Amino acid sequence: MSDKYLLALDAGSSGGHVLITNLQGHPVSFSQQEWTYDTPAEVAPLGREFDATRFWGIICQLIGEAIKNAAISPDEIIAVSSASQRQGVVFLDKDGHELYAGPNIDLRALAEGFSIDSEFGKEVYQITGHTPSFMFTPAKLRWFKANHPHTYEQIATALSISDWIIYRLSGERIGEVTCTGDIGLIDICERNWSGRLMEMLELPEGICPQITTAGTCVGTLTAAAAEQTGLAPGTLVVVGGADTQCGLLGMGVKDEGQVGIVAGWSGSIQMVTAQPIIDSGCRLWTGCHVIGGRWILESNAGESGGAYQWLKGLIFGTSNTDMYPPMDSLAQEAPPGSGGVLAFIGPMVMDMSRLRMSLGGFIFPTTPSVTNIERKHLIRAALENFCFAFKANCAQLEEVSQLRVKGMSIGGGLAQSRCLVQILSDLVGMEVASFEMPQVSSLGTAMCAAVGSGIYDDLEQALEAMRPIPRVVEPDHQRAKEYTQCYRRWLTTAKCLEDLNEKWYEQMEL
Repeated sequence: MSDKYLLALDAGSSGGHVLITNLQGHPVSFSQQEWTYDTPAEVAPLGREFDATRFWGIICQLIGEAIKNAAISPDEIIAVSSASQRQGVVFLDKDGHELYAGPNIDLRALAEGFSIDSEFGKEVYQITGHTPSFMFTPAKLRWFKANHPHTYEQIATALSISDWIIYRLSGERIGEVTCTGDIGLIDICERNWSGRLMEMLELPEGICPQITTAGTCVGTLTAAAAEQTGLAPGTLVVVGGADTQCGLLGMGVKDEGQVGIVAGWSGSIQMVTAQPIIDSGCRLWTGCHVIGGRWILESNAGESGGAYQWLKGLIFGTSNTDMYPPMDSLAQEAPPGSGGVLAFIGPMVMDMSRLRMSLGGFIFPTTPSVTNIERKHLIRAALENFCFAFKANCAQLEEVSQLRVKGMSIGGGLAQSRCLVQILSDLVGMEVASFEMPQVSSLGTAMCAAVGSGIYDDLEQALEAMRPIPRVVEPDHQRAKEYTQCYRRWLTTAKCLEDLNEKWYEQMEL
């Protein structure tokens, strides 16, 4: 079967991606396109949604481009699978028509989420492992019930975006466990629907499809999907999972105590656990791993790749040039500690129990003209910001789990910055396995396709056969000593900014 291939779809926060690999996981072609969301007037400025037909058209176009770039025949692709951004959801009516399609940044249900948390917050968190509720599906259902009752009455099924793509491909309505967990609809411990949650939040009867697991084949392409995508009739359709958990799979992060950082638009730091661990302080998220019998504890650093993209635009303008090599080159000219510059441009320590806008920016030791602050210092300070936040979130994972980090891997777009990975290794004082292929989530999704098509018996076997060899980065012990003090300064300054932020909020409330 040397001439057979797998196709992975990834509907991310910033765009759609399609990866074709061979059966050993080697990339054959890749296509991507950024997409934007709509802001209807009634939910402005925080509400977002997307046109499902338009997004499906982009996905079909990307499939065609990937096949063309691979110079293969569609009938050589034996299976297709999908992953997607978390928290995004699509509501279908009984006939399968989309009533609403919303991304993970749709915040229309703030009031409904606050209402859920004020009445049931602790119990919802114990069941779902997630808070605050305004980010998740039950609050969005409440919003439609209050604001569009006619639409609400038509809602028959709630699907994650990944599961919606599987539905578009196969006609089957299923709920993959990691995806459905990350839209706040299942009992994380039981890895299944929660009758208590349904009753407590008065969710519509039948809203939840059958729960299944990553790597399950649900059938073949419908005739309509084959025509729209250009894939061959009979192509197998296999369940994928949430994008970050598929990223863990793509990096081979599967054993208790291992930590995987999927550093894309956000910086997701996830630790594998052998049982579900719920944070008593409600700061972290608990979810399911795509591999059965394992869970993840997450301390997310927040916007990371997006912040670096902003900095790149600020320094280099709107050029489409690959940003990592020139920025790395400049950052490496600056010393550890970035000449005293501290950055707070996005990544912080996760605390979902008290979400607020935070103060940030660059802090200089004195007047920039006196200290000769240059671009190189700003870039290195930004990379150190990411790594300081990653380390602080890892410390929080160790605190809550009572486990020591037994290995660290990083993948996603930011892993292309060799300077960042070296700083991270120096800072945490351990080897870091770096996966410079940005599409680790897509690769994990391709592994799911390989299992569903029968190439491998299970996800662990697919992982061993298809996982790329990482670049292993070792810490420089001299720089590690220098970073001890830098990290303390960053933590102290972060606490000062937090306290100042609290005072600002107090004054506004007065």
